[in-house]
Amino acid sequence: MLRGHDEKNVASLIFVPSQERLPEDMLRLERTVFRPSGQPAQIVCVGVPGIGLARGSDNDLLVALINTYIEAGCPADGVITTTAYALLKLAGLDTTGQYYQALAQGLERMLNTTYNVTDGWFDVREKRYTTVSFRIIDNLSRTHGEPEQGRIRLDRRSTLRIRLNDEITKSINAGYIKPLNLTVYQHLPSVGSRALYRLLDVYLDEAARRGDSKPYQVTVPMMTLAENCGLLGRRTDHVRKSLESMHAPLLGIGYLGAVDFIGRGSKTMVHYTYGEASSPINPAHVALLTRYGVHRGVAEKYVRNLGDDVLLVVEKFEERRRTGEKINNEGGYLSRLLKEAASIVEEARIEALRAQETQRTRKAAQMAQVRVEAEQHQLFEAERRSVLEAAAPEAALEFVLSPFKARQLERRGLTLRELDQMRARVLDGQVTAAEMDAAVNRALMSAEGLEALRALL
Repeated sequence: MLRGHDEKNVASLIFVPSQERLPEDMLRLERTVFRPSGQPAQIVCVGVPGIGLARGSDNDLLVALINTYIEAGCPADGVITTTAYALLKLAGLDTTGQYYQALAQGLERMLNTTYNVTDGWFDVREKRYTTVSFRIIDNLSRTHGEPEQGRIRLDRRSTLRIRLNDEITKSINAGYIKPLNLTVYQHLPSVGSRALYRLLDVYLDEAARRGDSKPYQVTVPMMTLAENCGLLGRRTDHVRKSLESMHAPLLGIGYLGAVDFIGRGSKTMVHYTYGEASSPINPAHVALLTRYGVHRGVAEKYVRNLGDDVLLVVEKFEERRRTGEKINNEGGYLSRLLKEAASIVEEARIEALRAQETQRTRKAAQMAQVRVEAEQHQLFEAERRSVLEAAAPEAALEFVLSPFKARQLERRGLTLRELDQMRARVLDGQVTAAEMDAAVNRALMSAEGLEALRALL
């Protein structure tokens, strides 16, 4: 599984509309979207003639840029250096000739499209929604690929130097990111299903943080979903058909367990039930990692992908601390261990199997010892009964009712008269010495045994 990230503002707003084709003369697009929190946001996209608005698979390039930036260590200047080939691979796109041209056009659109987001961009440090204006890419330079009529051209050899906008990089550095399963994302068959997957994953993340009960569920107005995903058509039958085609692959992989359309027309609500393949993060595990200094975004990624196995990595980390290993940067050290989680989990599994085998061996030895002791006790009791049966009544009585046993019976409430009755019963032959011996032993062990002894008198 390819583990990645998504910036939460980008995933919640989907400000790059998911429609692959837009009218050539459309240079302005205004939308009102609702974040999963319910916060409305006004988004205005403005393009330039001859280049147009960012759209469709440009979302995939944006996801690739975000993950390239994070994997590069979140450089403070926002500049990432990569290759056209690497960017196409990370975006889940083919690397044949036409896709390099598509990449060039997408980067050019992101360099020239301006976004104005009113009261919808969340500033995680200030804990408030703000109004921002930005372009996704502030600066772009590249090698190879001669410009054609002033337009960008790229090929397999091209190296790119891209500066992401400060609004995006500041939010990433503030930790306003969430894990994204890039394997699932890249294998979804359409731009729409990929956009919806990212949006629903934000709803899932919020449900997990609230501690909702499983299976996680969310209900969203159908037309709100259409607007959020950038579907331009407003006919409800067309919107529903588009959403159904976006749902199909998510249902097919088990990310969604069920989708129900409730109501009719523009009032239709879409009720989602998440499936077993969705794996929301455990906030307690995230808190555990961040307490040791792991970056929150990194913590969320590993918690989602590793689940409870994160605890095994933390246990290994704490074990090394206890043994005195020198650790200068706890967050960095634990992050390195998380990258080695597969080997740590396998090591823990082998140790657990060894412990189970040791426990089974110890238990088998204990059971064998119990059997030996039981056999010895049975042999002792048989010999004891044989001695009692062979002895004269007076001698057997001295064995059955020794001074020590008599004192113990007195402490349990028997009177001297009752002790004399016991002796008389044995001496008169009304009760055998073996029977009285068994009754005395039971009386010394329980109240019920004591009452049974009195019943013999």
